[in-house]
Amino acid sequence: MQCTWLFRLCLLTLTWLSGEVRAQEPLAAEAGNLLSYIAVDYGEAVQEGEVRDPFLYRQQRRNLERALGLVRQLPDKPGRAALENSILELDAAIAAKRDAEGVRRRANAAADRLAALYQLQRSPAEVLPAASAAAPLYARRCAACHGGRGEGGAGGPALRDSQRMANFSLYDLYNTLDPAADSVHGSDIDGDLTSHQRWALAVTVAHLAAAAYEPPPVELARRYPALIGLPGMATTRPVELPGDAAAALMWWRGNPQQVRALEHPLTRAGGLLQLAETSYRAGDSAAAYHQLMLAFRQGYRPVREQLAGRDAPLATQLAGRWQSLRGAILGDAPSTEVIAAFQQLRTALAQAQARLEPAAESGRVTLWAWLLFAAAAALGLLLWLGLRRRRLD
Repeated sequence: MQCTWLFRLCLLTLTWLSGEVRAQEPLAAEAGNLLSYIAVDYGEAVQEGEVRDPFLYRQQRRNLERALGLVRQLPDKPGRAALENSILELDAAIAAKRDAEGVRRRANAAADRLAALYQLQRSPAEVLPAASAAAPLYARRCAACHGGRGEGGAGGPALRDSQRMANFSLYDLYNTLDPAADSVHGSDIDGDLTSHQRWALAVTVAHLAAAAYEPPPVELARRYPALIGLPGMATTRPVELPGDAAAALMWWRGNPQQVRALEHPLTRAGGLLQLAETSYRAGDSAAAYHQLMLAFRQGYRPVREQLAGRDAPLATQLAGRWQSLRGAILGDAPSTEVIAAFQQLRTALAQAQARLEPAAESGRVTLWAWLLFAAAAALGLLLWLGLRRRRLD
């Protein structure tokens, strides 16, 4: 009983310590949201060096001014000056009416730098729900402006426009549904939505845009494993990927329930561990602990016995790494010690996945098969040459 109360006291303390940091998140999230809108809409405002939509162009300039003002309200830290410079360079590019591709890249790079610098949590810790989970909610809240099937209307843009939607990450879509970060979807529309509902709606919107794509082959999931799980599925913008990966991500993120079986459990553990480290670096130790334990239960525990049977010393080492990191977070250890524990656990997880990866086994089988084939071919060639000599003699 005493241990239980001590555990709860530790969590309450960690939650209290992270409160001040959480208060800064809306400013950073709103700035990132404005930069995302610039990346997506600038190409509609400026084409071939000329302003085609004066209203939208002025809105772009206002969005950038607002984003810069928000960044300057955030706590100063190493890297903020470079972030401000990148936003000022973006402003100069827009003022000079530069090409849309260059502006898009600059805006997204600034948004990503902002998220990294202020450790924004851009992915849910829980698995993404199916698109059908928020279909009724979409019908009530979104269809009037965006159309029942995302075809668009007078009140909002089309959500089935795959070319436009490829510019958004799932997190970008989530952010537009947060009234603290987005003035378009204000509190009167989305103010009562939970975080889970916003992620569910983001998946529903992604599903509408995914209708233009076929389910990608399983081979692509093996080639791009970071895109079939979190946080990669939530934070990556398809427009920034090669063609096959972009098309695959468009479908995967709109149908996450059909992708889960393709993700290796230790990949899931690694993604959650990355989220936990992001939370810890942002000062949210309570969230970091929660995500760490999810990584253990959902990612490592399902393969623990398999790993112990294949490499018992590595399994023992990995168990120690989990315990060390857990104790460091709950024990309020120095941040350098906690970050080092994160890195050590990440390294051990990578070793475990390599040890369990069936592709490695199949690769060895393939290599042996090729060696045997080559040996058989060489032997056949020698026999043929011997028979040919006999005939010539």
